Amino acid sequence: MANKQWTYIIKGDGTVTVYINGTSYVAASDHASYNKIIKKLKKGYTKDSASNKLIKLFNMKDAVIDFVNGEIAVSDKGILTYKGEVVSNVLTAKIIAMMNNGFDITPMTNFLANLLENPAYSARQELMLFMEANDMPITPDGHLLAYKSVKTDYTDSWTGTFDNSIGAICEMPRGTVNDDRTQTCSSGLHFAAKEYAAGFTTGHLMVLKINPRDVVSIPNDYNNQKGRCCRYEVIAEVEQYKDAEDEFNTKIVTDVISDDEDGEPICDYSNHEQYCPGCGTSVTECEVLAGECDNCGEQL
Repeated sequence: MANKQWTYIIKGDGTVTVYINGTSYVAASDHASYNKIIKKLKKGYTKDSASNKLIKLFNMKDAVIDFVNGEIAVSDKGILTYKGEVVSNVLTAKIIAMMNNGFDITPMTNFLANLLENPAYSARQELMLFMEANDMPITPDGHLLAYKSVKTDYTDSWTGTFDNSIGAICEMPRGTVNDDRTQTCSSGLHFAAKEYAAGFTTGHLMVLKINPRDVVSIPNDYNNQKGRCCRYEVIAEVEQYKDAEDEFNTKIVTDVISDDEDGEPICDYSNHEQYCPGCGTSVTECEVLAGECDNCGEQL
């Protein structure tokens, strides 16, 4: 016997409307269970109880909760919480998009777990500004990837003491990292979006792996494209070259991730200051990266 079919219509934008027992149920193409709904509609049904299962798919709250086995709760207003803490809108959108496309959302839940280990509420909120503005990738173990411009010898551009070659782990006491996002150039281990970091590259452009718990602040300038943390691991280098239009293009040419941190180079932090050779005033890291003293214009 052929399967029965539900009464439904799919609009040009993908929105599907199903009519069951006089009630209409609507799901847009970005619905968490959209693909499952379409699959069921194509297959049809043999038992009337199948309609209840289809209706449940339209319920976004049920779809999300079932998918993550209760670790995420959804309020009647569509607010998601993870282990009791409200999840930002950008993460909500990412989770639903990944669910809709059939991806495992374990990286997202791992990211949330790491984020909640960050002791600073402000850092947790600011990091989401960085993630939303730059759409940064998340690793399977819930870390974020970011970029850093370093000198030709792979040391940092500010102190020249941090080894940023592949496999290096750089860290400093969290209390010595400036947590005031209005202080846009200050102490801390710096990371950035690729577009920002590539603009300062005179040596190498490195890829960093950062645990969300180690992020301290996201400065409020440059559209949240840079940040400060207390620890990161250097996992790759990006090769840069200029094309015929003098535009930078990038590609990752090496990617080494070590699961064993024992024996990896650890960079100890100490306070260092640099001074302009022209006027003798202390210069900020931004001035060093720009290659010019703001006070006298001397090339650094």
